[in-house]
Amino acid sequence: MKIELFEEFLDGLRNHINSESQKGRNVFIYEENPNPPKLFEKLSIKVELDKHKEIILQEETKLELGGINKKSFSLVYPFSELDFINAVKKGTITLIGVENKDIHDLSIDFGMIILIGGKNITEKDWDSLRQFNLISNGIEGFLIRTIPRKFWCRISEKIMKDFTFEFLGNAIFYLYKQRFKDLIESMEIFFVNTYTNVIDEFIKITSKINSYINEKWLKKIENWKKRIDCEYDWGCEICPYQEECYEIKQVLVEREKIER
Repeated sequence: MKIELFEEFLDGLRNHINSESQKGRNVFIYEENPNPPKLFEKLSIKVELDKHKEIILQEETKLELGGINKKSFSLVYPFSELDFINAVKKGTITLIGVENKDIHDLSIDFGMIILIGGKNITEKDWDSLRQFNLISNGIEGFLIRTIPRKFWCRISEKIMKDFTFEFLGNAIFYLYKQRFKDLIESMEIFFVNTYTNVIDEFIKITSKINSYINEKWLKKIENWKKRIDCEYDWGCEICPYQEECYEIKQVLVEREKIER
């Protein structure tokens, strides 16, 4: 990605946060906890890689962040450019909106941005770093669901009392560093909730980055289709031959390992 595009995105993000703060909107700044396991123990919420692959039913949900009938957005952007890494405020969690104790609805508008920098991040690492399963499967009582253009999280009743966005940011930092400790040099997280107009602005600010990511993804799909001689026009996620295609992909991946 061009440095100018990322700088435009980050400047727009920070300027808008400052503007909202000057208007009297709630803006909370948290720093990464130096001892996350102790924090999790204090809050009685378990956080561990791949240990909490839960399905949280609607009747078990105390709070839904985003969702079908709410505004939502998400952006996870890994990058290796040094200029980008230096521009990120390492270990900072910014919340624009309200903390858990002041939420009285069952569902609220929600957005999340995760920036991940590391000079050794490669194209092969890109997709792994952008997977929400890492977060969803690592936090007790917390579930992330996505469909095209919609993103939401469910928080179960059993953790709601101790849940905060400061905790969520620290859990995300912890899980990423447990999985990718040799890759990550800098991370910064932004959450926004409740303020509908702020979410609208953030969607605009992130639109160019998301367009870049989508173009990159579409090129990968096209290259993959050419490689396996696929002539179908529909997307892979709705393809009736997805399972067979995946099996072929695994064979090709194993063959590449042997040929190295």
